[in-house]
Amino acid sequence: MGIAKENVKERIALILRELGIEWVRRFEERDPQFLSISRLCNGLNNDIGVTLRLTVLNALISYQLTGKGEDHWDYFANYFIRNRPSDLCNDFIGYVMNSKYLARYRSSRIRRIRNACPRLTNLDAGKYLHDLTSLWRFLSSVVNAHGNEKTVVFAVKIAYYVDRACGLDVNVPMDIPIPVDYRVTVITICSGLIPIASNSLNARQLAGEIMVRRRQEIQDVWNEVGRLSGIPPPLNLDSVIWVLGGGLLINSSFEMNKAINGLSGLGIRDKRVNELLYLLGGRCINR
Repeated sequence: MGIAKENVKERIALILRELGIEWVRRFEERDPQFLSISRLCNGLNNDIGVTLRLTVLNALISYQLTGKGEDHWDYFANYFIRNRPSDLCNDFIGYVMNSKYLARYRSSRIRRIRNACPRLTNLDAGKYLHDLTSLWRFLSSVVNAHGNEKTVVFAVKIAYYVDRACGLDVNVPMDIPIPVDYRVTVITICSGLIPIASNSLNARQLAGEIMVRRRQEIQDVWNEVGRLSGIPPPLNLDSVIWVLGGGLLINSSFEMNKAINGLSGLGIRDKRVNELLYLLGGRCINR
């Protein structure tokens, strides 16, 4: 028998409470996306304004990739370290045309860039990096969205990474929800945090539909985990779910020995994190 939903939620929250917000912040620095942004900021001579505009634009088109998200962000950083933009919008379109990770729906991505980029060319890093809630509202208006959509919320998370990677120290506002993408959806299903009416559970097959239809429910349950854990900003939980859940569990096909061995590669040797992996993998673990 599996663990009841409420018990799973409380156990995940308890482990996160024990690990603490500082552990989570250190964990964020292991996120491949954070490492790519850190390299980009360094490669652009710590020009936080250019780094912010590029990373926000990339976040706004980071959907339905043709490869792993880690590889996509690594390519992005390398591309603009080698090709510092002189004309932000046209140069960014050149990047979209060249990236194999953006090959699917390329015309739609370019359309979004043409619509959004002119309003981002003079994005005030000094203003928005100290007020991520205002940035969230601004980006929602730029792409004409409600604000809880994956790419919009993800762009704010990426801006937070720019903050930290370029040497600033900011806190994440509590009112910005977690970005609901494929990885977060699969782990939310597998952990049992949302109920699924299916006799033959296949989280990967269900994820595409569920992350659209039940996005608010997924965001609400992780908001609750954050509240119970004492780490309330949902964006601070995203990297833990994304790296542990996606980078280790999904990529190992939920084979726990492989996933736990992956923790060593991240420099993590803590039995509480092992238990967290088991809880996140839940009913999808390959036994």
